[in-house]
Amino acid sequence: MSSVLILTMASVFIGFLFFGGAFASFMYKKSAALIWTLFAIAVVLITVIPVFLAVFVASTA
Repeated sequence: MSSVLILTMASVFIGFLFFGGAFASFMYKKSAALIWTLFAIAVVLITVIPVFLAVFVASTA
């Protein structure tokens, strides 16, 4: 396995943890700012970073 694949998998895994944290915060009635912050971090980790890595690797290969 390449380092890019490991980095992508780790990013998505951590993103799902943040997504779960956002959901748990919502269920426990935490502040909206905390919920949206966790959700925004999750979106970046699940979508933006893997797409950036895929495009970067595809353009250099």
